[in-house]
Amino acid sequence: MRDGYRPLLFATFATLIAGFVDAVGYAHLGGLFLSFMSGNSTRLGIQLAQGHWPLALFTASVIAGFVIGAFAGTLIADVAGEWKLVAVLGSEVVLFVLAAVLAGGDAGRLSLLPVALAMGMQNSVHQVIAGADVGKSFVTGALFGVGQALARWARRRGGPVEALSYAGSWASFVIGAGIGAMLLAASGLVPSLAAACVLLAGLTAIAFAFHGHLLHPIGREGGD
Repeated sequence: MRDGYRPLLFATFATLIAGFVDAVGYAHLGGLFLSFMSGNSTRLGIQLAQGHWPLALFTASVIAGFVIGAFAGTLIADVAGEWKLVAVLGSEVVLFVLAAVLAGGDAGRLSLLPVALAMGMQNSVHQVIAGADVGKSFVTGALFGVGQALARWARRRGGPVEALSYAGSWASFVIGAGIGAMLLAASGLVPSLAAACVLLAGLTAIAFAFHGHLLHPIGREGGD
């Protein structure tokens, strides 16, 4: 357990950043998310049904950006091997810097498209801890995981750690969203993106320092 807390804290911090980014995107884009593609897909269907073509095109662009990011993140992770966390997170930092530059240059909503790519990348390097898939931005899955893990515990087929891992992932996302919303309201888009850059750079530094430990999650239950 001595080394086991590291991947848990790492994954929790990664999910907090995803919540931070989602709140910034939601507030700035008027209801669109940057990592929650289920909500965006629902909005895309509504926009298409109502004939809001420009909005539908931009929403589709955000979704496509996320998919491209997942594609690129998976390729980078496969090539980088044991350094995949550092490589993918470093690539995210570059994308956030690009977004901040575009936002500073009044690129409008287009400035957040690189962030959607970054969030797709982040989901390619999630952690599995105590059987719980954490560190991702799939909040609905985390809440389902809490209920499922509690059911297993009730039937004595597992312990409370898996449910706590999922619950912690959900809570960290909510906390990150709250921080992101407050910072955006207080300081604006560019400082918020700069703060996200700093957070991701810190996460990258942690991945560099402890990459050997972070690639071996604790307490994994069952198979893939």
